[in-house]
Amino acid sequence: MNGFYLVGRIKGSPEKVETSSGIPLCRIRLAVAKANKDQEEEILEVVLFRSLAEDRYEDGQYIAVNGRIQANNFEKEDVTYYHANLIGNSVTLIS
Repeated sequence: MNGFYLVGRIKGSPEKVETSSGIPLCRIRLAVAKANKDQEEEILEVVLFRSLAEDRYEDGQYIAVNGRIQANNFEKEDVTYYHANLIGNSVTLIS
């Protein structure tokens, strides 16, 4: 199973852009609590597309995000780099 479920607070202003093919994209930095309560929060970036990217998100809002993990890798100067994106499939505002 490839998925995640996160609940956290939006940190900063979401970055809204369009892909080269014109699809709306929104990057949200989400502050989530770590398992150890003595540690500070962890900041994760979640990417939203299409209608989810067009919704209005604000700094400080609490949201729940369900989605999938997309692995990307590329090679540069004979070194392979690995990167994982958190792609949101649904967002719920928590009041």
